[in-house]
Amino acid sequence: MKRPLILAALAVLALAGATHPAKATFPGADGRIAYVGFGADGSQNIYSVEPDGSGTEQLTSLTPDQGGASEPVWSPDGSQIAYTVNPPDFSTFRIWAMNADGSNQHPLFSEGANYNDFQANWSPDGSRVIFRRCGPADECSIYTVKSDGHGLTQITQWKQNSKGNNFDVKPEFSPDGKTISFSSFNRGGVENGIYLTSPHGVGIHLISPTALGATDGDWSPDGSKIAFWSHCCNPQNSTIDTMNANGSGITTLTSPGPDAGDIRPNYSPQGDRIVFEHDGPEGSTVETIAAGGGTPTVLVSDAAWPNWGTAP
Repeated sequence: MKRPLILAALAVLALAGATHPAKATFPGADGRIAYVGFGADGSQNIYSVEPDGSGTEQLTSLTPDQGGASEPVWSPDGSQIAYTVNPPDFSTFRIWAMNADGSNQHPLFSEGANYNDFQANWSPDGSRVIFRRCGPADECSIYTVKSDGHGLTQITQWKQNSKGNNFDVKPEFSPDGKTISFSSFNRGGVENGIYLTSPHGVGIHLISPTALGATDGDWSPDGSKIAFWSHCCNPQNSTIDTMNANGSGITTLTSPGPDAGDIRPNYSPQGDRIVFEHDGPEGSTVETIAAGGGTPTVLVSDAAWPNWGTAP
């Protein structure tokens, strides 16, 4: 099976509650890019690399019979990475953390058997981790927890303002910490879109056009823009787009070509480039592009889930 099909299958299963189965950029000097690399033996581990493609380092060493690691995100100071771990049968998903060099790998907090956790990110001061939790009733909500694993707090409700169960995913704090962005499926009968809310889950409102199929928003370091990928869950090829923080000024940056798609954008700490995942017939690559658009540059092949950290 080609890598894009594997990733698509995992995405569908995760959105289905993951019963059987992204990443604010903080301002600063550009540091290393974390990503998921795929081994010839079927392994799936987290690596990091310099923005010019040099100095690759493998941070996790899971074998296929141990499971896989995915969704790496740097802490604001570049000293830690939160990420997701799953067993070989994709029956559970747990959030782990480690140091930037791969040391001190550990579960962030203890989790009940009926829940699965994904798509962690950090608050601007690094004191909390925000993430998506999916439960047994085909629902997903946004939660936060202290970076020491205590103080679990629910932010969104799975039946809040919805005609059915919500699937709230990919949460991020804005760089000033005053707003949370997230994507939601089935909220208020809308297939999917990008929403904003207060840190306490008050004032939830849709900012992306419903026909756009926008998902996986990522704040620019100055908080003025949100990058995302469009055409989720429809036959059109997904592209990397940007918009102003209020949903205006939508601009398409990439043209992935036939039978391909661009997903999971993430701003550089300097805000002048965006790293993203390109999925095509030959597999997945991690690429970068100027924040205003242009010709993408391939950074790593057989790779996915990129996240750009600040220099420590």
